[in-house]
Amino acid sequence: MALTKKQKKAIITTGALAAQAAVAPVILRDLQKRSDDEIRGPRLLWRLWGSTNLLGAAVYWFYGRKPEAA
Repeated sequence: MALTKKQKKAIITTGALAAQAAVAPVILRDLQKRSDDEIRGPRLLWRLWGSTNLLGAAVYWFYGRKPEAA
């Protein structure tokens, strides 16, 4: 049985919402434990952008966090 377009859209939307619901608390917890010197840019920007969409979360993980000193 093949899925209709409406069913496929519902599955994709549900998956994206579930992924965002899982990622947002991780981003917020990471921001809470880091100092301002360990974050590129304003903390408020990352809280809003990183916790509201998956693209913002990815950008935070790859660009927003400064590398840890060894």
